[in-house]
This record gives sequence, structure tokens and C-alpha cells, in this order.
Amino acid sequence: MASCSFQQMIFVKMFRRWAAARDAGVDRRLAVAEVYRGPGSAVMAAVAADSLFDMVEARLGRALKGGCCCSPSLGADETALLGLLQYSGSAGGVTTDAAIPHGLSGAICWAAMAVRRELGFPPSASAPIGEPVARCPFARQDNGTASRLLH
Repeated sequence: MASCSFQQMIFVKMFRRWAAARDAGVDRRLAVAEVYRGPGSAVMAAVAADSLFDMVEARLGRALKGGCCCSPSLGADETALLGLLQYSGSAGGVTTDAAIPHGLSGAICWAAMAVRRELGFPPSASAPIGEPVARCPFARQDNGTASRLLH
């Protein structure tokens, strides 16, 4: 995570806490709100992140996988979520650029933009996570549902 911005590192920490809370069966929003201590509302950041993660899981048809809380490495789902956040900042509604060739669903796009706003991300897509890809960044399941994630 050395090349991640401060906001991106907070987002990954929030996601990891959210995934751990989901797995433990405890309040996900409270777990996420405890991570955020920046400007603005921790509750609003937690609600926005919880909504985003829930919607992405629903579209994938599987649980997102968070990394270990102390790992300096990003997992595949974490990288994909950061990419979604990055490119939602430049999305005009539900369209994007070559990084997400099939666009974003409206609800996921708006949830990602709410997370960006609450965490104080810059207005444009900055601090790239990697090179643009020509396929969905979330890992496929056997039934191919990941390819439909952002449609």
C-alpha cells in the first residue's frame, strides 16, 4: 500500500474492518465508523462504505475478500474496489473511461462517489492503482457473474 494515498489507505482499512465484522456477524457500520477519524462524519463515511460494499457483493453474487488487517499488500478485491473508487471520480453518471470499459451501474457509481466525498478524495481520479484493464477487475466465479458486476 506504499503507493496508495492516505484516503485510499483509510478506505482499505475500512473495507478490511467491514469484511471482518461481516464474517463475525457484528455491526459492520459501527466497525467501519471506528476506523474513520477524519474531517466530516464518521457515520456518513460508514454508511456510504457499507452501501458500496453491500451493492458490490450483491452484483458479484459472492462475498468480497478483505486482506489481513496488518498486511501491507492489497488483495484482488481490495485493488478492484480502489479502482472502482478511482474511476467513479471521473465518471459522468454511469459512464467511465477505458479503465472500466463496461461502465458502472448507477447505484454503485453513486455509492462510490459518496465514499469519495466522505473520505475527502480529490475531485478528479488521481493516484492511479494500476494500468487500465479491458475486463472486469473482480475475480470471476464459475458462473461468470463478475463480468456483469458493473453493468
